[in-house]
Amino acid sequence: MPPAEKHPASPTLLYDPRVLRLLTFLTRTQAWLTPPQIAKAFRVGGRPVGVATLYRWFAALEETAGLVYFPYPRMERLGLQEVAVRVHGLRSPQVLSAVPFSHSFLVELGLDGQACVSQDYWVPGAALKAFEEYWRAAVDLDLVTKVDLLPARNVHFLYSPFEQVVHAEGWVKAGAGVDNAPFEELLRKHLREPFETEVAPRYAEMPLLVPLVLEHVWGRFSSKHVWLHLQAKGASELQRFRKGVPSKALRKRGATLRVLQQEWQGLLRRFHEFFLQPVVFVPPRLFRNCALLSFLVQTGSTDRLVELARRVSENSVMSTVTPEVGWGGKARLACTTPVDRLPAVLRLARDYQSAADPPDVSLVDLEATRLLAEPSFCRFDWKLFDPGTLTWRFDAAAYLERLKEMRSRTAVSAGFASLRSTIRP
Repeated sequence: MPPAEKHPASPTLLYDPRVLRLLTFLTRTQAWLTPPQIAKAFRVGGRPVGVATLYRWFAALEETAGLVYFPYPRMERLGLQEVAVRVHGLRSPQVLSAVPFSHSFLVELGLDGQACVSQDYWVPGAALKAFEEYWRAAVDLDLVTKVDLLPARNVHFLYSPFEQVVHAEGWVKAGAGVDNAPFEELLRKHLREPFETEVAPRYAEMPLLVPLVLEHVWGRFSSKHVWLHLQAKGASELQRFRKGVPSKALRKRGATLRVLQQEWQGLLRRFHEFFLQPVVFVPPRLFRNCALLSFLVQTGSTDRLVELARRVSENSVMSTVTPEVGWGGKARLACTTPVDRLPAVLRLARDYQSAADPPDVSLVDLEATRLLAEPSFCRFDWKLFDPGTLTWRFDAAAYLERLKEMRSRTAVSAGFASLRSTIRP
């Protein structure tokens, strides 16, 4: 998910049936398309939509609805692994900021009324044990009471056809006649593939592709915008990524951008090799009668997990599944679901749970998330990638030292103290 949610003012355009049909088209086309490319294939009532109109729609949706459209990378081919973390009894919010590999932050409220914080990380594969040690130390130092970690494959997204389930002013009606089989098939295909966290040869040949791919995740619609943003972060940093870029391109103004544009198009032509799927992210709170439900389930098999994900998605507008590495069918699912469909989703979670314990279910507190989120909680830094050694710098000793410094400060964040007080009976 993107690192921070924008706060839309008037997302009326989002509920236009033509726009909803466009979003469905984008989610079900295994590619990442620019407006000129979209214009060649997308139709509304058999009629094309002009390129200028598409650019105007994207600009308005980004500004008023917080839309983000990006190709989700195969993170393992960047040497990174998804890890879902749930933190209970947080006493120092600085714990969430020390490791600069997080890309998502949510406040969740369990059905027992207890709050926790959920963070998702892209952790260097070689640093997974050190990352686990960081959280063990946080518990030992009494900075948190409990931490649950789920080392996982990549997150997958499932969407119902927006124009079928979203109605006037963002009211959602789901659960009838929805066909999300394409996402079920895609998930099954990916889960059957080998999973190895290792920098792909193409990135090794031209390491500048690593920041290029990661910057596209944050929703910039062209390589030119990405390149300008990379330069803004520091030309000196980019000099470390000279390998694979023709020396002539480095000397000639504008030539590096042209090389990057060509290389980006090359990655997109091999979409299935470098990316999982296109993602259309719409802030869940824009769907008026929906709640964001999260649950951890152990289905017992990959096939049952895939089937559960599809059935949950058919009761939702959008849903995600974060499957544990392995074949046991353990995963975290999240879904933006109409309130009247929540009982159906909870029954599915219970019916597919193979373990004796019930699934761990919580609701995401969107208002608390908005109030408590800080930029440092979602701080993934591509500058930690070393293009010489093709490894990610994970300074485990420094992160542990920061925990010890936190322990010496006993003051609890007023914001998180307030959060705990509001959920007590």
